[in-house]
Amino acid sequence: MDKINKLILPATIIVTSLILGGFFYASQVNKQKSIEGQQQVKIEQEKQDQLDEELKEQKNKEQAEQLLNACIANADNSLENSFISLCKDDERISGSDEANCLMGTIDDKVSYMTASSLYDSLFKRILDKREKDKAECFRRYPQK
Repeated sequence: MDKINKLILPATIIVTSLILGGFFYASQVNKQKSIEGQQQVKIEQEKQDQLDEELKEQKNKEQAEQLLNACIANADNSLENSFISLCKDDERISGSDEANCLMGTIDDKVSYMTASSLYDSLFKRILDKREKDKAECFRRYPQK
């Protein structure tokens, strides 16, 4: 019995140490998993933020492109209206010249007017205004 009493104290200490060590180990493993989980959440949040930023940039780029296209279309419409007014008001233009002046695309009209004897300072000013308007569009809505 005396021998058993001598072994009980060291055995109790060993068992207690194993139990406490097990709890400590388990708490450390749990803490590590928690840290890893937080890091994973942070990485996923950063990825989501980056995707949101890229989507926002893409949307802004598309919007700027649409605004640029609308601005250029407006400059082209202004040129078209100026051509129509020039073709109708200029007494040098009549008959088939007037029909050629009024029909076709803007590029067709520019080609016709440039090739004809009707190319003068008024027509040049109209074209220069279109180029200035387009340059203003590109300044106002730069493309990245």
